[in-house]
Amino acid sequence: MKNHLISTGLILLSLTATQCKSGLVTTSNNCYNLISTGQSQNKAGDYSSALDNFNKVLSKCDAYDAKEKGYAGKAAALNGLHQYNDALTAANAGLKISSSSLDNLFEKANAELGLGMTGEAKADLSTITNLTGKNRNTAQRATIYAKIAETEMKQQMYTDALQHIGDAISMDGTNLNFYLQRGDINAAAGNYSAAIASYDETIAKGKDDAEAWKARTTVLVKLYQKKYGTESAEGLKKKISASDKQSLCNSIQTSQSKGLKDIQIDLVQATICK
Repeated sequence: MKNHLISTGLILLSLTATQCKSGLVTTSNNCYNLISTGQSQNKAGDYSSALDNFNKVLSKCDAYDAKEKGYAGKAAALNGLHQYNDALTAANAGLKISSSSLDNLFEKANAELGLGMTGEAKADLSTITNLTGKNRNTAQRATIYAKIAETEMKQQMYTDALQHIGDAISMDGTNLNFYLQRGDINAAAGNYSAAIASYDETIAKGKDDAEAWKARTTVLVKLYQKKYGTESAEGLKKKISASDKQSLCNSIQTSQSKGLKDIQIDLVQATICK
């Protein structure tokens, strides 16, 4: 009997010590369901509904892990709504609960990117990379490298950006947005032929949509403007070769067939292709 009481006392002491150190860490089923629903809504782009659910999590759920995920989910929803200052506040609140929370660090970096705080965002993403160096979730790591590449592109560090987006593709070659992003980086760097090659690869791999075709066609126009030394549609009309004209007009036509609506591209088509 005495041993039983000692054992019970040790268990209670252990539980008390755990709660004093990190708070309650057990998420109820109701809170778990709210978090799962909110995460699904964020993934689907239904940010307003996700925000409502994560606000419920933060008001109703006391467990530390629920609070941490609640702030990360709220920050993600606010980032999706382009409310970057509020998103940064939410992510920082989550980081007060756990300074190594990858979700909150990631959303903090997203908010900083939205606010133009590229230096801060890059520092946070580097922290995430260090924390996930041994993470076997390669898709998550690939996304982090892609975000680092995005910050480097904004800082005109194109060589580094291409290296990191290449790392992302090596880790997760199924994410077609990475190929599109590589095209965007090349385009920003003025490497128009390389950009078009990346867009063609994106399309060939299955992202055969208006977004990819708009990027391709826009850069193709820039390539020909550079080639023929003119920035106007009228000037390009007078100088462009028959083969380049056919290539450009075919790209515009395909873009429009994919649902693209763009005034500038429509102007080029009206001037050159008709």
